[in-house]
Amino acid sequence: MRVSREWLETFIDINVPTDELAESITRGGIEVDDIIDYTADIKKLVVGYVKSVKPHPEADRLNLCEVDTGEETTQIVCGAPNVKADSYVIVSKVGGRLPGGIKIKRAKLRGEVSEGMICSLEEIGVKEEYVPAEYQGGIFMFNSEPAPGTEALEALYLDDQVLEFDLTPNRKDALSMIGAAYEARALFGGEVETPETAVSEIDDTVTVAIENEDAEAVPFYAAREVRGVEIKPAPLWMQIRLIKAGIRPINNVVDISNYVLMEYGQPLHMFDRDQIGSDQIVTRTAREDEKFTTLDGKERTLNTDDIVVTNGEVPIALAGVMGGLDSEVTDKTVNVVIESALFEPVKIRKTSSRLNMRSEASQRFEKGVSHEFILPAVNRAAYLLEKYAGGKTLKGIASEGELNLKPGVIQTSADFINNRLGTELTAAEILGTLQKLGLGAEEKDGAIDVIVPSRRDDLKIPEDISEEVARIFGYDNIPSTLPEYSVITPGRLSDEQAEVRVIKRQLNAQGFSQAINYALTSKKRIGEFSTLTDSLALLMPMSEDRAVLRTSLIPHLVDNATYNVNRQQKNVSLFEIGKIFDTNGQDQLPDEIEMLAGIVTGEQHKTAWTNTSVPSDFYTVKGVLEALFTKLGLVGRVTYKQSAAHDELHPGRTAEVLLDDKVIGFAGELHPQYAEDHDLGQTAVFEINLAEVLKVKTGSILYDFLPKYPSVSRDVALEVDSNVNVSEIIGQIRAAAPEYLEDVYPFDIYEGEHIADGKKSVALHLTYLDREKTLTDKDIEALHTPVEDALKTAGYILRG
Repeated sequence: MRVSREWLETFIDINVPTDELAESITRGGIEVDDIIDYTADIKKLVVGYVKSVKPHPEADRLNLCEVDTGEETTQIVCGAPNVKADSYVIVSKVGGRLPGGIKIKRAKLRGEVSEGMICSLEEIGVKEEYVPAEYQGGIFMFNSEPAPGTEALEALYLDDQVLEFDLTPNRKDALSMIGAAYEARALFGGEVETPETAVSEIDDTVTVAIENEDAEAVPFYAAREVRGVEIKPAPLWMQIRLIKAGIRPINNVVDISNYVLMEYGQPLHMFDRDQIGSDQIVTRTAREDEKFTTLDGKERTLNTDDIVVTNGEVPIALAGVMGGLDSEVTDKTVNVVIESALFEPVKIRKTSSRLNMRSEASQRFEKGVSHEFILPAVNRAAYLLEKYAGGKTLKGIASEGELNLKPGVIQTSADFINNRLGTELTAAEILGTLQKLGLGAEEKDGAIDVIVPSRRDDLKIPEDISEEVARIFGYDNIPSTLPEYSVITPGRLSDEQAEVRVIKRQLNAQGFSQAINYALTSKKRIGEFSTLTDSLALLMPMSEDRAVLRTSLIPHLVDNATYNVNRQQKNVSLFEIGKIFDTNGQDQLPDEIEMLAGIVTGEQHKTAWTNTSVPSDFYTVKGVLEALFTKLGLVGRVTYKQSAAHDELHPGRTAEVLLDDKVIGFAGELHPQYAEDHDLGQTAVFEINLAEVLKVKTGSILYDFLPKYPSVSRDVALEVDSNVNVSEIIGQIRAAAPEYLEDVYPFDIYEGEHIADGKKSVALHLTYLDREKTLTDKDIEALHTPVEDALKTAGYILRG
């Protein structure tokens, strides 16, 4: 909502600087995002009177204009196609400035002196989209006769600042100038002056009859008729106020409906009475697949959730959203019907959202308009049509339905409010604050009854009243106190938060950087690196690349790696902690699953002095995960099992990750073709279910003293079938030597020459340790012989 200070001051006197006004409103709960100052960077801008215009002798598209600027008459070269003699224009004099740092100097254009510049509205800071059609692409000309030399910004009503309100959804009351005036009154005092609404009715009675077929969809509908209007431009002050509010002026009739909309927050619609096609206005819900052409010339297909205004047979407006093309006000319009109504907010919101037709009217209707302004708004529009369009208002208002004008009552007390705010306000101070807000309030027997008008129907419970008192009293004025009657405990991280921090620190220490990606992806990425093939799609996605909720973190990490590699960052290590979404094949909200994923590509462990490195492979990410699980105290509970579950992964270099024999994710290398398709070399990835990891409670970590006695190691080389997993062999070794076997790990795996087909050689390193004494050769033989026997029993061949 854009609030012009000049316009606001027609409702209430404000005697503070604009910066202070904006600051106070922000502190009062309505954030002022921006102040648009139309006077900024402008100097020496005056009204000029064009005495004569003649063609430039050396340029076909330029004209020589003799312009009276009050103190002098000068020649200005102008290229605007609409410049003409006997007109009043905006002139920037020599030495003047315009927005954007433009300085006006005396110049020669094709041999002719130009002393100043005749300006368009765009050149003095008005956005092109708000400029009236007659002035787009040309200079602005006053439709009155201001004195030459007058300050142009004053003559244009642009000696002004506009506050841009960033409203929360509940503050519909501030979507109007009168609502902004009540806000200013609460902060600075004064009285709000309401606009003039008294019409001069003629003897003829209104000719249309109203019927609402669905009282829930349209609780109230009113219409006034005005005859004999003359279509012409609206007064300059009205046009400029609309421009400052972000609305482009059209003509006096349309502009009046928009002007009243901004005054009261009550949307109106003007019908051409002669094009309605009957003496009836009937509101109803649309029929399924009913066709209707709106003012923008587009044919819309409606359904039974939409509300339409009809002439008894066919629609003439899409209620609360946009009028119809057939009954729009045109240059030939003579008689108009003014609509002012109350529509069911949810239906309006669904219609505007489904048809992607957000407008100033729908924005207000979908929040619910104030009952108290519906009739004043239609009378105000009729009054303005009488004054600025020469119209004659017919007697009476045609209407159907009931307006609930009875204000709500909320009961509270000074004790209740002070208890929640930590203040010591008296009942009189609270009553004064509420009355400043335009709320009726009276105290009786210690209770305060607050009378709530419909414009503030966002106030429903006593706590809302406490909040209103707090924001007007000033949050800065509320004392800082500790809570009473409560035990204060120090804050701490939950176990899950602490473990996530450990995970992040560990991955950072291993050279990983954290990535944060959208939870939305494209439909073609669903199913990649995941067994989930369905995902929840957005009804109105911002793009095809952000159309559905993701089912894996890795596709975005692959994109991140590709982006970096294409920018000469060849060695990339990234991780992400985020959610994937499982619909479970049902039409309901999906399950959100917290995941941890990572990607590594390029060279690892590269040293410049030895010129050696290793590529990013399966063992790189397996090592990352093992270090992570060690840090979390889970290393003995995690195992790996070879897998080829995903087509995007290398079938021989991928493993499932199991926690307590339950699959929680995978680690592996990208399939060479998939990596090539994404401009990557050998690349490894991992993804695990972080939620499952965080469920495991490991308790406190117990530490052992460093051993006093030396360990003894033995190596074993085996020839085994190629399909035997090393983890299986390690399990057999640990089972055969349950005591004193400190560690066992493979240090070589070989297939090729001197090894039979279908076989491989596996070399393992075993470490024995007794923490109570030094192991002798005899002890080692007693420990190691059962291991060798177990391996032979398993069918493995021991190599010398």
